[in-house]
Amino acid sequence: MAKLIVFDLDGTLLNTLQDLTNSVNYAMDKLKLTSYDSKQVQSMIGNGVVVLMQRAVTEAHSDKAEKALVFQREYYSEHTNDYTKPYDGVCEMLRKLKVDGFTVAVHTNKDANCAEILCNRYFPSLVDFVLGTTDSITKPNPKKVLELMDKLQIPASRTVYCGDSDVDIFTAKNAGIKCISVTWGFRNREFLSANNAEYLADNPDDVIAIAKRLTSLL
Repeated sequence: MAKLIVFDLDGTLLNTLQDLTNSVNYAMDKLKLTSYDSKQVQSMIGNGVVVLMQRAVTEAHSDKAEKALVFQREYYSEHTNDYTKPYDGVCEMLRKLKVDGFTVAVHTNKDANCAEILCNRYFPSLVDFVLGTTDSITKPNPKKVLELMDKLQIPASRTVYCGDSDVDIFTAKNAGIKCISVTWGFRNREFLSANNAEYLADNPDDVIAIAKRLTSLL
């Protein structure tokens, strides 16, 4: 029987932090607002670029959020790959999962065009489906995951989610599937545990072992 693993992208498969930080600061500079270091931007990531820029401009300048979003997207679309790279062991992890019979999908709040560019560049032939944001439906709404499961006719018992944030934990819960939380991304082990992470992976091999166990037919 087929198996499905759905990955978050930023902070899970790819370290995109510096490019995202640069795009946020480009918008801040255009609007003459305070810039941020990468740690500050890291804490804002997780709910999509619209929310990211709302957080960046702060409530004090909420009227500038739409302009900030335009500037961020303008810059990021041209600088998606300046510093971005896969985390160590991720490509080999995806290869092993596919050999083991998993269909591999990416589900991200990142704009769909940027998500597809990144997956095509770094994971050619390793990712079967890219579910990016093209509308107002963002995680933790599970609609896109559920639609993919239905399309592939893969049940919840044979599907597992993998991400680095509380948003991913909630997305998996809303979809009725198990979630593997990686500790190498934008949220640390303590944060994930405090947000009810059930399965923690400290390296890509852990992801493989946990995913195989959770989707095995008992």
